[in-house]
Amino acid sequence: MEQLIFRAAVIGGGAAGLTAAIGWSRQLGKGQVILLEKQHKTGRKLLATGNGRCNISNEGVSPAHYHGDEKIIHSVLSHFSVSDMKDFFHGLGVWLRSDSEGRIYPYSNQAVTIAEALQRECRRYGVQERPDCHIQSVRKEKGRFIITAEDCTIRCDILIIACGSQAAPSLGADDSGYRLLKSFGMEPTPLFPALSPLTMQEKRRSLKGIRAKGQAVLLADGKPLRRTEGEIQFTDYGLSGICIFELSRPVNEFFTIGTADGQHYKQLQIALDVLPDYSFREVCDFLEETKKLYVEECAGSLLSGLLPQKLAEEIARTCHVAEKSCKALTVQDIRQLTGCAKRLIFTPCKCSDFASAQVSAGGIDSRFVDPATLMARQTKNLFLCGEILDVDGDCGGYNLHFALGSALLMHNS
Repeated sequence: MEQLIFRAAVIGGGAAGLTAAIGWSRQLGKGQVILLEKQHKTGRKLLATGNGRCNISNEGVSPAHYHGDEKIIHSVLSHFSVSDMKDFFHGLGVWLRSDSEGRIYPYSNQAVTIAEALQRECRRYGVQERPDCHIQSVRKEKGRFIITAEDCTIRCDILIIACGSQAAPSLGADDSGYRLLKSFGMEPTPLFPALSPLTMQEKRRSLKGIRAKGQAVLLADGKPLRRTEGEIQFTDYGLSGICIFELSRPVNEFFTIGTADGQHYKQLQIALDVLPDYSFREVCDFLEETKKLYVEECAGSLLSGLLPQKLAEEIARTCHVAEKSCKALTVQDIRQLTGCAKRLIFTPCKCSDFASAQVSAGGIDSRFVDPATLMARQTKNLFLCGEILDVDGDCGGYNLHFALGSALLMHNS
């Protein structure tokens, strides 16, 4: 079996792992770092982010957009700002630009630009990339780490775990990082999917494929808990779209550990307003006027001037007026149609799976790592970065910002 010796080894070749390899190489010197990746190549998940455009950060980066261990969140963000992100990539020959909502992308609008820049910098510093490396065990003996893989043994002074989480297993994600850390006495907080579609009790399959701009409110025992706006996608099993992704974390938390945003509730629901630009009164008045034009049409047609036809028909069915003609609609019927369009209720019925999630909530927290350095409290020179930590961010580039920031924090300490 091949025997390899390096100053530092990074396990995991995603955004955090590539960045950690760069940071440590800058600190230790050329040819001192090995990067171990179980996939055929590094950066695979990175290439899929932002629909292939790589939403790398956000102009609005702040602790308010993150969840999990507050000590780690504040430590990473205080050392790695949006300006630092831009400077880092400018130093790699990559320009970034922001869209109208503050999301930051490479100027090329291609994720491959980011991946190749990180890989190129690794090569420049002589980082030895070892793909298809399946690690069997990690231990520490006489001050050095010993990594045993299928075809080699690596000895190193410094070990960085950047394995990511279980989210998106189709891109190679699994729980291998947590299993490795268990041998060092570290256990993650409860893990559950975040930024995911949601499965609902109400199977409104006729809406599959429909997209609508709207407002979504997460109700906890009938009271608003969170509110988001954006595009809503209807599926045969429930709801999707960024608007829903932003509400998925407390829903999946509820089905995993019985709380939502840390509080206990009996039931969660999502209320959709698919006409957010108009008041209840304005919609009622519009429908009363439109009814005169649709005299012989069925009630499902009445909202078709405002909404996709299938959505208009589903709202009429929900109000039990679908079989009525427009001329037969009463004032109360109009109010019910309006009320349903302004408050279409869905009831989440189970936790999402990691296969459909963009990130995982939960992970290794500050009980086990020093927030200032991200080094394990009980194991010297063992560092953690990226999604394996108990930090997850909102949609919009926040998770990649944290991944890179945490990977570079170790070199600011």
